[in-house]
Amino acid sequence: MACKRQWKLVIFVTTILLKVCVISLPIPQSSNINVNTDTVDSFTGTSKPKLNVENLIVGNDSIINEDKKNLNRTNSRNDTTRSVDPPPSRNNVRPGQEVRQYSIQITIDGDTFTGRSLMEVQLQHNSREDAIIFHFQDLVITRVMTGILTEANLDDTPHRVRNNRLEINPRQTASSFIVVIEYNGRLSGNGLGLYAGSYDDNTYLAMNLHPTYARRVFPCIDEPNQSSTIRFTFNNVEYDNLVMNSMLEDNSQTHFRPLQGPPHLWGMVAHNLNNAYFPTPNVVLNGRPQVLNQEAQASIAINHYYHALNEWTNKPYLEIILNQNGRMNIVALPDSDRDWYALSTVCIWEPYVFMEINHSVKQRQLALTRIAEMMSKQWFGYVIHPENWRFQWVTSGLSTYAGYEVLKDFQDGPLDTDNALLDVNTLFVTEVIQESLLRDAYINTQALEPSEDIFNEEDIRHNVNGLLKYKAPAIMRMLRLVLGGADDDFIQLAARALLNSRSLQTVNSLNFYDAINSEWLFGGAEIIGNIQDFLEAWVQATGYPTIHVGLRQGGVLITQRFAFSPVTQRNYEIPITYTTSENPNFGDDNIHPISVIDGTTTLDLDIDEEGWIIFNIQAQGYYRVNYDPDLWDNLIEALEDPERREQIHPLNRAALLDDALNLARASKIDYEIALRIALTMEHETEYAVWKAFVRNMNFLRKRLTAMVEEDDDLDQDIYLRMVRRAIVAFEDEIGFQPERVTEPAMVSLTRGLVMDHACRSNYDPCIAVAIDLFYDPNNNEVVNPDIPRDLRPAVYCTMVREGDEDTRTALYERLEIEPSYYERIVILESLACSQDAGFIRTLLEETVANNSPYSAEESVRIFKAVAESSYQNARLALSFISLRTNEIRNRYGGADKLEEIILTLGENMANGDLSTDFINWTGSRNNNLDDSENFAERVASHVDENVDWDNAQLEYVYEWIDENDASTIVVNKEDIIEADPPGPATKVCAVVEDSVVITNWKEIKVD
Repeated sequence: MACKRQWKLVIFVTTILLKVCVISLPIPQSSNINVNTDTVDSFTGTSKPKLNVENLIVGNDSIINEDKKNLNRTNSRNDTTRSVDPPPSRNNVRPGQEVRQYSIQITIDGDTFTGRSLMEVQLQHNSREDAIIFHFQDLVITRVMTGILTEANLDDTPHRVRNNRLEINPRQTASSFIVVIEYNGRLSGNGLGLYAGSYDDNTYLAMNLHPTYARRVFPCIDEPNQSSTIRFTFNNVEYDNLVMNSMLEDNSQTHFRPLQGPPHLWGMVAHNLNNAYFPTPNVVLNGRPQVLNQEAQASIAINHYYHALNEWTNKPYLEIILNQNGRMNIVALPDSDRDWYALSTVCIWEPYVFMEINHSVKQRQLALTRIAEMMSKQWFGYVIHPENWRFQWVTSGLSTYAGYEVLKDFQDGPLDTDNALLDVNTLFVTEVIQESLLRDAYINTQALEPSEDIFNEEDIRHNVNGLLKYKAPAIMRMLRLVLGGADDDFIQLAARALLNSRSLQTVNSLNFYDAINSEWLFGGAEIIGNIQDFLEAWVQATGYPTIHVGLRQGGVLITQRFAFSPVTQRNYEIPITYTTSENPNFGDDNIHPISVIDGTTTLDLDIDEEGWIIFNIQAQGYYRVNYDPDLWDNLIEALEDPERREQIHPLNRAALLDDALNLARASKIDYEIALRIALTMEHETEYAVWKAFVRNMNFLRKRLTAMVEEDDDLDQDIYLRMVRRAIVAFEDEIGFQPERVTEPAMVSLTRGLVMDHACRSNYDPCIAVAIDLFYDPNNNEVVNPDIPRDLRPAVYCTMVREGDEDTRTALYERLEIEPSYYERIVILESLACSQDAGFIRTLLEETVANNSPYSAEESVRIFKAVAESSYQNARLALSFISLRTNEIRNRYGGADKLEEIILTLGENMANGDLSTDFINWTGSRNNNLDDSENFAERVASHVDENVDWDNAQLEYVYEWIDENDASTIVVNKEDIIEADPPGPATKVCAVVEDSVVITNWKEIKVD
């Protein structure tokens, strides 16, 4: 009995001491576990048999896959083999088990690796007799040892593999174990887990464990709330630079200091890239040696972002955690585009970093945004991370929100005097808010916050990579305007409060609400009563509300109606802003809501018979606005008048078009209203409005094109007739070629957008410019190197579509000498525009070949470009993916990249036959979609929704355009006859008594 009591005392004291150490110190300076990490022999063990890693992984996969079939893809929480149910947000893989420390030792051997993981495991008293369980995947477990309290009594231990879990059954019962697991694995090539990347004739090694890929590198509990002290050792890594979250141990090139945190936040890059660029002290920018003179723009931006984020967060980067890497290493990865949340290793795809001196504005927009968002993840995602993946919307939303804020600060200045500046408010509305509204309208979109904790890897992937990337920051922008005036950013204040109060801890929605309340209750606006009540409708429900505005006796009646998808009806508190034609005010002083509505409201306003009222100033709110037909008519009349049109802010002109086309798509208004608004584009030159036009009209263009190509009796130029009408002011005031060497950035962005759409719509003047620009004037066999950068996508794609093999040859030759990876992507995406079916099939096959000339990310971009380029090519892409699903998954970068291209493919199923084939493929028994099948089925439901639209609306849209695509006026016949010359913008269509009916078709001469 005395001996028993002594053991209990030892266990109790040790447990208490360890717990105090872990809680008290962010990073222990040393571990009480003596791990021999100096030699490979002690790491691998001499008794380990030599194994065929590839065969074992395949065999192990078969076991895992069989388990998946048996479980029928159910959430792992339903596993009935465990004796203790998991708490709702603690530890799902093994309730009652905690890993206090990991010591991970990895030895690289070609394209494989061996690992040794030593873990200190604590078990709760009521679960001591249950098996110790860890996640793992794509690893081969070769040996398991356990010991009570110390390594001194390590002994081989029985274990088994089931459902991607390693179950260990120690021979003795205890509360504290040392567990040692030896294993083998293969380096992936997909940018996740521990992987080998490549560029030119070189390679690099990297490790990205977010969100659930730690289990592919070492057995672990990789749920985000499971924080442990973790240290890494990497052996046999033959690169000049090896960087990780933490600093190297003194006098070591392989052992890294431990940090406290969950496994998914670790990252590593070993490389021979140049590190000659130092944007600011403590920050180094790494890139390919072949990249020359392309770092200037990124370096300036990084320097600004680094200091701006330190100030914005009020948490200096170098003070995040003890023992962190002393520098922020920003690595331009040549072949992988992934989110990284690891401290000190900010890895960004090279096209979003390096820009030539005369780069395109489109690249600048993408790059400056991406760099800002990825640097922001050092705070929002690392310093604070989600308690469970259902709360990812909090950190993801804050990350994007903060990124756009420091981007806006970087671009702060008068847009009309500095040609290089981007209009960040316009970009946020068009690229975030309106993009989210479009995606959020489908029937089975996901709520920002799922109703229950999520643990299944498939569900985590869909949530982390899904709509929340757009919707979360959109909701936060709206909330900021609800809570305070121009000088009060309560989202920033809440972010600072979270970073201070929960530094290096998890957050959930309630933490976010509390953080806002901690600041807002003492000085915020009082148009809402409770933060949680206000936000829960936006966060927990799918879709979004629509307000309906109508004129009634005594004022304006506003009623709340609901999103397009048939979800459970609920009232939102909708923040209201508005202005009228009598005294229009679209300024920043009017974007802060003065009230919220949660039902039906009447405003005491007197609107003139021909006047208008517009809600949602600058389109900052996350909702759509519908109007009574008479109000729509008044708005259309204002938009048709160039002078009155200018009174309406460009973002509200964009919102009117965006809302109308989406309301018509959902059968909430007649398409006549939406298409009449679209035809007022003949007066439009602003980027925001053209972005709304292109995003929404592409939906019609693809379906009308597929419709007329199958019926020779229909007008093959039906959509082109819309473009002819819409492009008038753009062509007059901006044109397809810049007249000056420098011009405002937003003008260049608009030209590139409109030209690409016009050329894809077969607009002859656009095609003529593309043909004229393509070849070098001094050598008509090579591509003109002086094509304006923002026009190259349209010029290249048009020439590939209209040209022959010589055109493709010229582009391939340009590809060989192209120094910019971004421009390389432009060429590859343009090659996908070819209408040569044999060439497209070959191009797609090359993306999955073992010796493919394209990186994984380039392959993804090629496939998506093929799917988007034409109705015929979308069919080729569908055929290819249905036959080569496994190869695509492996070559393109795993399940998430497969799902990315499935989503793009679904959006381009432009008629009933294609849609049926897509739905049949996703629903077939042998589709090889594995754990992407549920995702593909959701996309198939989107496709099915679009088929319903085709059946209900497409013929009507065709007929309306056929009858109404040109504005018609009546003038005196003598005025036309006496015109000298009549002008290129008129055509006499008919003579009715003494008058002449004419239309405004620019390229048709007067008869």
